[in-house]
Amino acid sequence: MTTTARLTALLAVLFITSMVQGQQGQWTGASCPPAVSMPPTVTYYAPSPQGTLTLPPPPPLVSVPVQVSPVITYKPLVPVVPMPAQYYLGQGLLGQPKLYVPNQPVRNFFRYLSP
Repeated sequence: MTTTARLTALLAVLFITSMVQGQQGQWTGASCPPAVSMPPTVTYYAPSPQGTLTLPPPPPLVSVPVQVSPVITYKPLVPVVPMPAQYYLGQGLLGQPKLYVPNQPVRNFFRYLSP
């Protein structure tokens, strides 16, 4: 085989494999390079011969009255009710706080198991 035939065969193989890969969504062929954007050209002019630039004085500082609202601290979502005297606080099965009633073991047992 001559070098021209070998080169043609190599190009054909490369072209076929690139088409197969392109059909599978895995295109690995060469892509166009990203467009090169040049920064904008900025031209600065020399100061005018009329004189220097003078700015007007800054506006005076004016204070705006601020209305202060009352500070609201924590407000519970559920009204806080004092615990009755005969109840006592304990932990449930998962560690959550529970109120138990003395001399009621069945009720306290079910309260212990409930979430």
